[in-house]
Amino acid sequence: MILPDEFLTCVRCEDGLKREEGQTPVPGAGRLDAKVMLIGESAGAEEMKSALPFQGKAGENLNAFLTSVGLNRDRMYIGNTTRCRPYKEKQTILKNGSVRITKSNKPPSAQAIKACAIWLDYEIEMLNPKLIVTLGSIPLKRLTGDQAISAVHGTLLTTPIQQMTKEGRYTLSQQPYHIFPLYHPASIIYRQELKQVFEQDLQNLRETIDNLSITSVLL
Repeated sequence: MILPDEFLTCVRCEDGLKREEGQTPVPGAGRLDAKVMLIGESAGAEEMKSALPFQGKAGENLNAFLTSVGLNRDRMYIGNTTRCRPYKEKQTILKNGSVRITKSNKPPSAQAIKACAIWLDYEIEMLNPKLIVTLGSIPLKRLTGDQAISAVHGTLLTTPIQQMTKEGRYTLSQQPYHIFPLYHPASIIYRQELKQVFEQDLQNLRETIDNLSITSVLL
């Protein structure tokens, strides 16, 4: 783990306070010399169980998409914008009078994004990746502030990124970074019309990686 040990006991936001016993925030995972960093949205139920990002169906989809354009996830580093699962609960009263509680994912709050900002900033600083690939609008806005994914998906941005100060405010980095925004892979499940767009964006990502000569992530 690239993060300091205190990360594992972090309760800086409401999602951290709601963690189940024995669970920890989910650190990023991958090569510590990775030139490409992937950033998703939040940990889900499978990620909280395994303490690894992009597991289960989400991980399978991501792996398949990357493989389709000749890219190897195992040679990258991947983390999330927030590190504990944001969820809402629904109570259902069953016929026998018992109560069933189900949990469903929800987007992370602005407070959780700010609370986790120090951990993402730390990983980016330690890795200093040549290319950051954001998966979905939440990591894109976390880094760039106001870019709309519908306007910039599938294109290379070269820009300073937002970093959290000790006073709890965002400031822009002195160093510009290469940012490549993609739609979140899960969005294809709910919006089939994005499938062709996403596949073209992946081709653009592969071309960008070739142009930047990042051969370490190729299959």
